[in-house]
Amino acid sequence: MSSNISPQSAQRARRPTLFQTMREARLSRIFQIPARIFPFEGWKDRGFLCVLCVLCGSNAVSGMRQALVKPFLFLAVLPLIVLSACESRAPQHPPSLSPKLTVVTTLSVLADLIGQVGGDRVEVKALVPPGGEPHTYQPAPNDLKTVARARLIFYNGAHLEAWIDDTIRHAGKPNLPIVVLSQGLPMIRGAGGEPNPHLWLDVTNAKAYVERIRDHLTKVDGANPGYYADRAKAYLARLDELDAWIQAEVAKIPASRRKLVTFHDAFPYFARRYGFTLQGVVASPGKEPSARHLTALARQTTQAEVPAVFAESQFNPKVMEVLATEAGVKVVTNLYNDSLSDGPEANSYIALMKHNVTQIVNALK
Repeated sequence: MSSNISPQSAQRARRPTLFQTMREARLSRIFQIPARIFPFEGWKDRGFLCVLCVLCGSNAVSGMRQALVKPFLFLAVLPLIVLSACESRAPQHPPSLSPKLTVVTTLSVLADLIGQVGGDRVEVKALVPPGGEPHTYQPAPNDLKTVARARLIFYNGAHLEAWIDDTIRHAGKPNLPIVVLSQGLPMIRGAGGEPNPHLWLDVTNAKAYVERIRDHLTKVDGANPGYYADRAKAYLARLDELDAWIQAEVAKIPASRRKLVTFHDAFPYFARRYGFTLQGVVASPGKEPSARHLTALARQTTQAEVPAVFAESQFNPKVMEVLATEAGVKVVTNLYNDSLSDGPEANSYIALMKHNVTQIVNALK
């Protein structure tokens, strides 16, 4: 049976009326309101339309143009939208990540090595602040609290931190894992058999420290072995580059002028690794040199044709200035060994080594 409706009439029937067009345009503008005010994705999927229709009643769609202009309705929906937005933007930590590992060490230079391996997985605290003297450091009550919060402690050993054992004991953590970084490494010993503790000034010893740090961080934080291994590998490569750079810089000094007179006996490992002769030391930590000793050392410096004398920044430079004046040589008083600097010149282990080498090379070549 043929239809009595002509194609032209059907087309007119499908064409929206003026009222329908205006209503749809208005609804479109209204539904854009929450998207503009709350620019998070998926608000329609989170039930906004459903709640809106319930609040408006069964004739919500047909009466939308009247209901949506009422302020109380939008206020009723507002909490749902806000909560949904907050939920969608809340940061989610990967399940494999655990809280940071709290690590305590004694020296700022060791803290840098630990931080290079531990990265974002560790929070490291050095008890001796930058510019401090670890030989004579006196722990404060806050240091006991710091140690008590630690899950792992590293220290240098070789009699450098004579105060650390009592500090750990008084912190009340008998089961705290303790790592002595210098343990088992070949040591240079003084006339009385005491070990020289400044092993890290030989970059090959610093690499051994890094490997030990990697291994013990992995033991305590067994969920991230690959992380520590990757960071240690990258940093060890940088230390290889540093070691090669130092040897190239030292080669600029004539062999006959590679002689060191220092305030503090901190450079035997450095001298052995990079081809220097230790010509003399002014004083031991915590002790002032006698006038007789300074006179004898000045004479020895002159006779050995040592071009310059050196001191670390944490010591009073006046003694070295007197020695240099009496010997008629240059004086450099801003080397670093036990401690990093407050400023940028030696604020990391690599920066410290480059700073020292640059100062020594410039003074001796």
